[in-house]
Amino acid sequence: MTKSPDIGGSILTDKTEGKTLFKPVRMRELGILRPYHTVIQGWDIPKKDYLKAHKEGGLVKLAIELSNVCNLSCSGCFTKRTDESWTERGKQRLPNELSYDEQVALLREAASLGTSTVDIVGAGEPMLDKHFTDIVDVINGLGMHAVVFTHGAQPALRDVEKWRDRDISFFLKLWSLDPKKQAGYVAGSLENYTHMRNDALRELVYAGFTNGPMKRVDGMNSIVTRLGADILVMRSNYEEIPQLFSLCRMKGVMPLVKTYIPEGPTRFSQTQAAAAYTTEHVAALRQDEVSPADFARLRSTLRELDYTLFGEIPLDTLYPGATKCTQSMASLYVTIQGDIRGCVGTHLSYGRYQPGMLAQAIKDRKERVGFGCIPRLEDAKERGLELPESLKQVYDQ
Repeated sequence: MTKSPDIGGSILTDKTEGKTLFKPVRMRELGILRPYHTVIQGWDIPKKDYLKAHKEGGLVKLAIELSNVCNLSCSGCFTKRTDESWTERGKQRLPNELSYDEQVALLREAASLGTSTVDIVGAGEPMLDKHFTDIVDVINGLGMHAVVFTHGAQPALRDVEKWRDRDISFFLKLWSLDPKKQAGYVAGSLENYTHMRNDALRELVYAGFTNGPMKRVDGMNSIVTRLGADILVMRSNYEEIPQLFSLCRMKGVMPLVKTYIPEGPTRFSQTQAAAAYTTEHVAALRQDEVSPADFARLRSTLRELDYTLFGEIPLDTLYPGATKCTQSMASLYVTIQGDIRGCVGTHLSYGRYQPGMLAQAIKDRKERVGFGCIPRLEDAKERGLELPESLKQVYDQ
């Protein structure tokens, strides 16, 4: 059985007072002596709700983008598609981005179709969008919960009192605890990125964002947290993933462990990537890509860690850590330019958003649906990659 690694480090310690700011996941309150599985608020929705909405032509979750503007320039960013929209220091606004009024109309239509969660996945750094807080308030005002993917280094994120009482959860990038390695992954105009991200993580945990209730979802007891870690697996950080995973588990942060998605510059066959990137850059990305076999081995290691922490828990899901995919079944994705797609991993478009088009896209949807990753199946077939049987399954019940 794998021994849990040392999870200490600068991310755990307040440099000013030299004390740990992370606290156990309500262990004393819950009367338990070990950590629990976590699920981020907004994703704590049972499969039966997705299945019911799918059968009835409704939506459970909408993924959206805000402006393309970002002060980082991550090499594997899946939204780098337009020439001259990005540099080594960041990304710029795209032409024909949805207006604020169009975004509000989109959110209202999603709410009318039964949507309970809105994931804000990009396209740039969401918290740099001038309407970010307004959009969150519209989402909440319509009775929906916001799940925000942020790089974690925006000063506004550390204004925890502003976010504490809003219906909002955050995923922060956590690709390495090594400042030099992490800085190399994100690149861009921010100095001391890793230090700022670590500060945000500590302050959000200290403010109680991981102190949610216990909830049973799909047969598993989980702590509902409002803080997640977006963990991208590459060859260069492969050996560090168990440490990051254990850190998250012990501290009540939901780990979302994933490889490159089959889009953007990492969808190596697409002509847009070929036009926007040098041959050397694409070669470097390919060299750092983890194979399906390597990811399966990592999955086994993380399963052993979970067994050590919790006893056996079900892992019949796409992502290690018992996280089902929520981007396919009863969900849609709309880019900042209004392009309606099934999820972030596919480039099949249902047209530019106009009022009423979400309901139509649900009816017209051509992709297979389920709780596995359909785009990964298609990408593997296109590239001649052999996926483990567990990743070929489409969990639909």
